[in-house]
Amino acid sequence: MSEGGRDDEGMILVNVLLFVAIASGVLLLMITSEDSALERASRMREAARAMAIARGGEVSAVVALRRDAVVAPDSDSRAEPWGALSESGAPIEGGSFDLAIADAQDRFNINALMQPDPVAAGILGRIAGAVGMSEEQAAKATAAIRAAGPVSDLRPLGALGLPPGQLARLSGLVTALPYDSRINLNAASEDMLAVLTGDAMAARRIVATRERQGFVTAADLATLNVSMPQGAGLTSNLFWVRSRVRIGDTSQQLTSLIARKDTPDGGGKQAVVVGRWVGASAPVQAPRLP
Repeated sequence: MSEGGRDDEGMILVNVLLFVAIASGVLLLMITSEDSALERASRMREAARAMAIARGGEVSAVVALRRDAVVAPDSDSRAEPWGALSESGAPIEGGSFDLAIADAQDRFNINALMQPDPVAAGILGRIAGAVGMSEEQAAKATAAIRAAGPVSDLRPLGALGLPPGQLARLSGLVTALPYDSRINLNAASEDMLAVLTGDAMAARRIVATRERQGFVTAADLATLNVSMPQGAGLTSNLFWVRSRVRIGDTSQQLTSLIARKDTPDGGGKQAVVVGRWVGASAPVQAPRLP
């Protein structure tokens, strides 16, 4: 074979090898792209299923709270069936389910300051004293709420310039809700009860009664020689529900604020979702997940 023929064969071989290399690269890219598309599709299915389960938790809470309004309208406490909805790491197919449910009326609603109200102003004044705020800071807080409100979370309070510890204690005594709401003595913390009653010992007795029987009634308050504080009550119409679903590598969170209202015909109660947050961007006053 001539020298030129061998050169031609060499060029053909190089071209063939180059073609094979390009084809292999294209095939690898196609396989990788297909794998990525399949993985994305799988994660989308997992995310959709996880959110459906989270919404199922929300629906369960709506049903339980609506039923509670019918069978036990005079008191609300975690001792009731709705309180048993909480779950921590409940196994589901391919993952786990967490749910936290809480009475939203366990603290003072700062949106009550939107209008001049001596009761609301008095409660804020006592809260300010309990956390070490000055009268000037309390007035600044009221002005900030009226300027920005009604607010949906407590983040505006960060502008007050309070030290972190003081701000944390304040956040444990206040909340931001869309409707007028009395503080439920069956849900309030001992610190909140002390603010409302002005008597730390009375607050401790109320908590002890709740721990013993799961709730406190008007008759219990009379026995404890404690008057019903202004701005307080024994029932609630606003509740937090927060769920997290993990399936495979996917995690979905859903936070809902549920309100109980009169039905349009006035003949009963209904429970409806009035606020919903997807992901970790829930209001700071929402309950923590386990």
